Amino acid sequence: MYDVDLTSAISEIKRIKARIIALQVPEGLKKRAYQFAEDIESKAGVEVLVVAEPCFGACDVPRSLFDIVDAIVNIGHSPIPSLRFSKPMIFVPARSNVPLGDQLKKSVGLIQEPVGVLATSQHLMELDDVIEGLDNMGIKTRVGEGDSRISHAGEVLGCNYTSATSIAKEVNSYLLIGSGTFHALGVHLATGKKVVILDPNLEEPREIDQAKDKILRQRHAVIEKAERARTFGIIVGEKLGQRRMQRAKELRKLLRWKKKDAALILMDKFDPEKLRSLGFDAYVSTACPRIAIDDVAAYDRPLLTPQELEIVLGVRKWENYSFDQMTEDEL
Repeated sequence: MYDVDLTSAISEIKRIKARIIALQVPEGLKKRAYQFAEDIESKAGVEVLVVAEPCFGACDVPRSLFDIVDAIVNIGHSPIPSLRFSKPMIFVPARSNVPLGDQLKKSVGLIQEPVGVLATSQHLMELDDVIEGLDNMGIKTRVGEGDSRISHAGEVLGCNYTSATSIAKEVNSYLLIGSGTFHALGVHLATGKKVVILDPNLEEPREIDQAKDKILRQRHAVIEKAERARTFGIIVGEKLGQRRMQRAKELRKLLRWKKKDAALILMDKFDPEKLRSLGFDAYVSTACPRIAIDDVAAYDRPLLTPQELEIVLGVRKWENYSFDQMTEDEL
């Protein structure tokens, strides 16, 4: 489904005279990792280490890599402009080659113009084509600029929806190019507007109603369980792009004000067994916002987002529920 052109990455590797490279590949392209590695090694004359750990974005870089390699090649994600790494990061887009024309035509009856057009990192290449298609059908469009964590207009991350919120007052709905429902639900919760998904893996455009109800029921159950907790572990991510120490300290202060016991926990890779061994009644993640949502079934103790903790402690209402975001002023 994806075309990956390594030409620019190979040129950059040669320019910086790197000798050993780490290669990060998203889960959907992992089976092609050895091909990418062979191509880079043969054409750039370097040694390539394929990173086996999952990679979910530009923020998801193990700290240990910087002690081992001269540069890191990240396939399928966009850079986060506000992040600064100690070694060169080379980003290679993965362009979806699935045509969206038929889905786009079918989406017209679902959207309300003006429509904000958005895309996840893997589908930014299709953004212009979709906008042109809508323009040709006489549909008014808007594309928003995000904050300093966003590298392209119209881009949404799983932790940042500022490209959507920046135009929320100008549009009546959004059209999001991407797979799955997480990003679309995040946009909906952040803006209150209708979101229609163009998913290259499917044949029909879709709305998020069923997924929304399922996820919110799950989160409500986790919050209810956490209301009985007395001790809380507040997790700080070790990865540079997910390290929110100040946010964690604020949450600890809030918990202690509410007469709860709280401690800060440093963690790189999230592991239910590690948390179980620590013995807290509940945990709050200030790292990647998707961990608590996507992996809910893996944890036998409540794992909350910061916003969910605020609901538990009574300083936010359930009616104001929203996904956690990482914005430019936090890291």
